[in-house]
Amino acid sequence: MQYSFFSTEDFCKDADFIRWVASPTPETDRFWNAFLSANPHKTEDIQLAKDYIRTIGFAETEPDVNDLAKLKERIWADIERPAIRKWWYGRYVAAACVALILSVSGWWFSTQSSVDEYHTEYGQIRKISLSDGSEVTLNGRSQIKVNSNITEDKVREIWLEGEAYFDVSKRPGTKFVVHTAETQVEVLGTQFNVNTRRKQTQVVLSEGKVRLVSENKTALIMKPGDMAVIRKDSQVRFTRVQPDQYDSWKESYLVMVDKPVSEIVEIIEDSYGLHIDFQDTTLLKRKLSGKLQTKNAEDFLENLSTILDTELLKTDKGYLFR
Repeated sequence: MQYSFFSTEDFCKDADFIRWVASPTPETDRFWNAFLSANPHKTEDIQLAKDYIRTIGFAETEPDVNDLAKLKERIWADIERPAIRKWWYGRYVAAACVALILSVSGWWFSTQSSVDEYHTEYGQIRKISLSDGSEVTLNGRSQIKVNSNITEDKVREIWLEGEAYFDVSKRPGTKFVVHTAETQVEVLGTQFNVNTRRKQTQVVLSEGKVRLVSENKTALIMKPGDMAVIRKDSQVRFTRVQPDQYDSWKESYLVMVDKPVSEIVEIIEDSYGLHIDFQDTTLLKRKLSGKLQTKNAEDFLENLSTILDTELLKTDKGYLFR
């Protein structure tokens, strides 16, 4: 379950989360406390969800008379069996709480903002215009989640999996935050590329200024031309780069400047879902410079094969350079 991408609404609809709020146990407490330690940016969403659930579960909603009678019968029946009374009582109370919450949660959320989701398939590039004037370009096999009323939010938040290029509109008094598994990128108005693949987050800033906030780390400020790589352990590595080498995928091109073949292969595998092997693995260390079109994966691989002076074979697993 990708809880790190959940909104307040998602938490309120999740049965396991509701069960924890309604009837916590040492085990569920450990799970959610560990989740909050790893995802401190979700603290506010979780607290809001807990408050909503507790309010909804016990306010202004009368349970069905027949259901309540049946519940009482079960509880009293279990009271006559002391050895299991406590366990069953807790289970029935939890079930009752969940039933009450679910009975009115649909009404409550119909009055709240919804979450829009956008995604791409392998090899697809999609440009999305948000209601606040910002534009997001999604690379293949990527997705974002964003509040539908982002225009009204003081903090405009997006959750990203995969790779995307952001052109953020400037709105005085608000900030724009992109959440990934490793960090959050906070901006006012700027252009930048974020790649969350291969268990790390890579941020390349083209224009403006952004702030990186990672767990237990001092916030870091990026300037145009900076590339930051944040790993699962929150370690950050900064490098100066040419941004157009990292966002040229928007135009279906790969710009290479002494780029190792191994990195080129990873880019194509991630964007197109292909498996690529090399009979001569020393070729993976070779560095290439130039510009190749990536609109069609097979054409790209044919061109790469020509450059490397190899033969390209299609296999059951994918492609083989030999």
